[in-house]
Amino acid sequence: MSKSTFEAGFASVEYTPQLGLNLQGQMSPRVATEVRDPLSANAMALRQDDLTTVLVTLDLCMAHEDFVRETQLLFEKQHNIPAAHLLIHATHTHVAPSVHDLIGENETSPQYVARIQEKLLEAAATAIKNLEPVQLFASCGHMEMMGWNRRAVFEDGTAKMYGHSEMPGFAGLEGPRDPQLPVLFAKNETGKITGVLVNFASHPNCIEGESRYSADYPGEVRRLISNTLDGAKVLYLTGAAANTAPSILDPFDSSHPWRGEEGLIRSGRYLAGEALKTIAETIAPMGNPQLKLQQTTLQIPLKPWPKESDPWYPQGRGAAEIYYERSKNEWPTLSQTPSLNRVNLNVLQMGDAILCTNPAELFVEYGLEIKKLSSAKVTFISELTDGYVGYVPTAKAYRGGGYETWPAPSSRLAQDAGDQIVEGTKVLIEKLRTSF
Repeated sequence: MSKSTFEAGFASVEYTPQLGLNLQGQMSPRVATEVRDPLSANAMALRQDDLTTVLVTLDLCMAHEDFVRETQLLFEKQHNIPAAHLLIHATHTHVAPSVHDLIGENETSPQYVARIQEKLLEAAATAIKNLEPVQLFASCGHMEMMGWNRRAVFEDGTAKMYGHSEMPGFAGLEGPRDPQLPVLFAKNETGKITGVLVNFASHPNCIEGESRYSADYPGEVRRLISNTLDGAKVLYLTGAAANTAPSILDPFDSSHPWRGEEGLIRSGRYLAGEALKTIAETIAPMGNPQLKLQQTTLQIPLKPWPKESDPWYPQGRGAAEIYYERSKNEWPTLSQTPSLNRVNLNVLQMGDAILCTNPAELFVEYGLEIKKLSSAKVTFISELTDGYVGYVPTAKAYRGGGYETWPAPSSRLAQDAGDQIVEGTKVLIEKLRTSF
């Protein structure tokens, strides 16, 4: 294939709102009383020949498909680029306001939603404006001390989120973790690193229960890398992290060194340090990188409401009990709402690297499966991208039950949804396979 110019452009736009908005990420309502660090939209535009794509990451817990689709259509109108070529990722911080109500107690601010949309589109436009010829580099770091599996199994066959080795009947952690730290970066013709893409599979919830605005540790990672690399723009993607988190559960560490303010700072330094080490070690650029995009939309039905004897029957208490009771009453209506069943998948080839996206809170096992299917040098997995379809647990998780399996708007797809997402992604990867 003849060589053609590969261009990249990056941008970052802050959108931190006024204090007083409700935060998303817990069952109980919380109102922001201070700002820890800025919330922002971070964009990467890529162009080669007649293909242009833009990836924007938002410091949000999640972004539903209606918001995504409306924004994509505005993007298409502004740039004459196909709407679906704008990929929108929520980093999943639990300390930012919502763009849609999920639990029911959150009151979404229309003004805030409009502001995010405006700043998202501004970041995309600026990244496109900044497009320039670049060399691409990609490699993988290794994270030994972050992102543990957060589901424990017990001798009676049950499973529990944040169960740990000091609990009676503890039998071990249910699943694996993904220690890989994929990193991609671009250098312009002067040799300056203009942008970095970093990806890791862990809940970014070091300070999930607090009442202040924060990007959590992804914001710290971005800041540290950018400061070290002379202002390079940094995008952080949360990988398949539905059942991984910054908690040491086996053997249990009650000091929680990766949580709280101290844990957030430690996480940022550790992850940014490994990313910078990976960048320093990656000397050779990709040869003749190709930009390609494959996309599809799956229609996956909602799972049936379980029997009380099923292990995945909701066991919430307090505010959670109200949430699940309301979900049970609404389930017949939700089951007849086609938009809730749409699962948008993307596979973006960036030379020797590919980015595989889905709109789920995807169990780490499925992310690892997708990586095994890929023949790319570096494979990025990006959950919560182009919509929100809730938790997608494994069959093993359903046998043990627990929060992630309980039916609700936050966990609604059929039990084989993960297998369908893996298979759908496999089909897209195979369409690109001849490029590697």
